[in-house]
Amino acid sequence: MSAERLIGLVRAIDAEAKRQGVEPLPGERHLFDLDHWRRRHRDAAAERTGGQNFGTARQLAHSDGELSVVASFDLPRPLAAWQPERLGVHAAIADPLRTAAAGFVLPAYIARRHDHELRDLLTDAASGEDAVLCVLSGVSCTGKTRTAYEAVAACLADWALAYPKDADSLCQLLATDALGPRTVLWLNEAQELLGGPGGEASAAALRRRLEQSGPLVIIATLWPGHRHELTYCPDGNQDRHPQARALLTAARVITVPAVFDNEALARLHETDDGSLAVAARTAPDGFVTQTLAGGPALVQWYEQADGVPDCYGKAVVTAAMDARRLGHTSPLPLALLEAAAPGYLTDAQRAAAPADWFETALVFARTRIKDVVAALGDVAQDHGMGARPGVCRLADYLDHYARTARHASFPPASFWHAVERHAATAADLYELACSAERRGRLRLAATLLRRAANGGHGPAWTAIVSMMAYRDLTEEAEILARSVLQKGDPEPMLDLAWTLNEFGQPDETERLVREAVTTGHASALTSLATVLCDGPEAEEALTKAVALGSPEAPFLLARLWRNAGDLEEHERLLWLGASAGDRDARGELVLLKCQVGEWDEAERLARSFAEGGDGFELAMMAMQQIDDRTEAERLAWAVVELADRNVLGAVAQRWQGGTFAAVMTLMGLHSDDEVGAEAVLHRLAGFRNPQTWAVAAWHLERHHPGWAEALHRRAAEWGNLYALERLAMMERHRHAVGAERTHRAAVDAGCGVGPLAALWEAEGRTEEAEQVRCYGLEVDGSIADPWPF
Repeated sequence: MSAERLIGLVRAIDAEAKRQGVEPLPGERHLFDLDHWRRRHRDAAAERTGGQNFGTARQLAHSDGELSVVASFDLPRPLAAWQPERLGVHAAIADPLRTAAAGFVLPAYIARRHDHELRDLLTDAASGEDAVLCVLSGVSCTGKTRTAYEAVAACLADWALAYPKDADSLCQLLATDALGPRTVLWLNEAQELLGGPGGEASAAALRRRLEQSGPLVIIATLWPGHRHELTYCPDGNQDRHPQARALLTAARVITVPAVFDNEALARLHETDDGSLAVAARTAPDGFVTQTLAGGPALVQWYEQADGVPDCYGKAVVTAAMDARRLGHTSPLPLALLEAAAPGYLTDAQRAAAPADWFETALVFARTRIKDVVAALGDVAQDHGMGARPGVCRLADYLDHYARTARHASFPPASFWHAVERHAATAADLYELACSAERRGRLRLAATLLRRAANGGHGPAWTAIVSMMAYRDLTEEAEILARSVLQKGDPEPMLDLAWTLNEFGQPDETERLVREAVTTGHASALTSLATVLCDGPEAEEALTKAVALGSPEAPFLLARLWRNAGDLEEHERLLWLGASAGDRDARGELVLLKCQVGEWDEAERLARSFAEGGDGFELAMMAMQQIDDRTEAERLAWAVVELADRNVLGAVAQRWQGGTFAAVMTLMGLHSDDEVGAEAVLHRLAGFRNPQTWAVAAWHLERHHPGWAEALHRRAAEWGNLYALERLAMMERHRHAVGAERTHRAAVDAGCGVGPLAALWEAEGRTEEAEQVRCYGLEVDGSIADPWPF
């Protein structure tokens, strides 16, 4: 090293020493007294850190006679000074229902078998005198780094940690005496340190350090493929990694599984962590950590793909997202996606598309992000090996993301033309038709329903008959229902019967129900008993329906036995209906236990029903306890908290009735206490459940409209239709600018045309309101002209 370089280096050290509080020696002679300066700096550093040599300033090190510098951020620091993201832990998907998470997200941790193995090793190392090397081996995004971080934090919390970022820094660190006892040497993605230039020197230095005393823990993470490459000994070829092979062969290797086992999955579902709840719901086949780590990157990959040619891949993926969220549950035909994609592109993007645009789009959509997940994946053969040709599946996490991000987006015409021609099954067509109907596209829904019905999906005929009846086409509806009835399906006729009952025609209802009973179906028998209310014929019909396995019939028959005074048979039938999942039977059974004073048994039953995904009975029990304020509050808050825990699960929608009843109970208990009521509302607003926000907002509408509107808007952004309807209504009543935009968003989200028709009526546009109620909207949102079935 030249004198000029040496002087410049030491002057830089002087400047750093002043910043760290180490005064330079007087005069110029200290520039060449490096040993003296190093001793002074170490003494000062040790004084600041309680005697441990944590490097916060640059330290000089000799390597092969050459003076070098170890970067300050690579020297040991207390473990508490390290943030997990700085150690290479992946950011995870955020809890979507918490206030938007800014920055790094670290969900709760589920320890598995390999965690206990690693922690036992570290505990032994902490009490020993040796240096230990542990390698965590696993493929991408299996949680290797998080495993290491959690184990070190649990077992070596008062140790120091050094994290060299490259091979040169590692060699320099090992050449000094910086790695003292009770230090963790962190080698994340160790292949980058051992496999490239300087890797063999690093491996040799690590081997020498392991021969010295400890306690010292070296933790490395490696993919299995990289570990094989570094430990493979070729025959007759040049041995490129002898030092790395010797190092890794002597290491303790712990495998981090790619998949959560059943025990870990069970504990995963027990946590209240929103990030884990999303991962549990969207991780295919137990690949939880891959979803946690890959989800955010996958969404970013999708959202940023606006330029050519990536925009074609984004259009295909968006079509897949819309198909899934609107009801196409079968594997997605590639022909459907290809036909749908143009509507998601601008004119300029379509004009710039090359002849092979779809092949390019599929390359984008099938790119594996972080080597773990792609937007579109293959579908395995039903039997045997290989992938099914011509179909794909959407990544579960993108499906989850789309249900919020695109909840108020109505797909373009190209999408609907594509599903009409290419939907995989008649059942998929039916679900898509129902989605179109809920979004006010009645002509489109009728077209898809006809295709589904002709394809053999029975419920489609019922939906068509219902649409005809509400258009006052009752004669045509009856003719169609009878033609289906003659094939053995009574459901369209029963639907027409109950529609006429709504119209105030009970005699016509009974006539059609009796005609449907000729099929002998349980649903027709229970309908007949409902029409008759009681009597021998009703009892006979229900007895037959129970024998046929109807889940509703036991409750109806139980009421007949109760009225007859046979309480034992009444309870037996309630148990039968409750075990079949009938909500009326469950509620009646809980009520029965309350009435006879068996409150503990009633609560046990109600909670067992709630654990199955329905808190309505527990909420009803809270209402039963309204005279006991403490008990009523306890039970009502239990419903709110259980619903909050299940808000991201597949049964979240079933909690809406229970949540509403629980909040009504809580507000009723504080009806004469304004301060208490406001405290309840503040607490409700802090939960994660959009339905809770919406019901709380409903209570605020009269006296705190600003707060109510903000809560409704918050819930509506997460897809809560009740909140969106109330928000539209509030804007309608105050004649807000842009009210029609909110009403149209409600239609496109699935609230039907009712809110929009109500707005137009309030504005005096009666004719348009009548037309939209009868004929709906076209795909582009314009009012549909009259159309025939």
